Amino acid sequence: MRLAAAPVHPMRIAALSLLFVGAALLATTAAHAGSVEVQFAAAEKFVDAGTSQWEEKENLRVLGSYLQVLGQKYLPADQRLKIEVTDVDLAGSVQMSRREATLIRTVKGRTDYPRITVRYTLQDARGQQLASGEEAIVDLDYAHGLPRMRDSSGLVYEKRMLDKWFRQRFVDQQAAG
Repeated sequence: MRLAAAPVHPMRIAALSLLFVGAALLATTAAHAGSVEVQFAAAEKFVDAGTSQWEEKENLRVLGSYLQVLGQKYLPADQRLKIEVTDVDLAGSVQMSRREATLIRTVKGRTDYPRITVRYTLQDARGQQLASGEEAIVDLDYAHGLPRMRDSSGLVYEKRMLDKWFRQRFVDQQAAG
């Protein structure tokens, strides 16, 4: 007596495919997971980290967390990156709202580009310095193209700029070197 195989539902195939893709992405992420330590030097003197003390604190938290995510995503597990942020100037400019008595950020894509100044040191597991420097990270063309990120925490222009800088500085250079 021969048993016939039960037909496989297309939705089940799609779910299994997503499961395998997710597992592959997780394995790729696990292959990296370097660490990033972020400090903000004299944040009260930053050009523009937000329109209020609360917003400044939250924006710096978001930027610091995002730099840590980039390290986990791109750096090998045996590397540590120390970043000291020395200045932040967010994309756009702050103006008083005509309708409400509140400050709003407007983005025009001209001279209101984002700029974050950093000092960094990249080390291997033994503490050997692999790279270091001080840079003003800017994206003069930030307003062109749609931000890829759909993120409720905002700062999409700054995050896109940091992602590009991080890949150029710590991924592409190491691959070339």
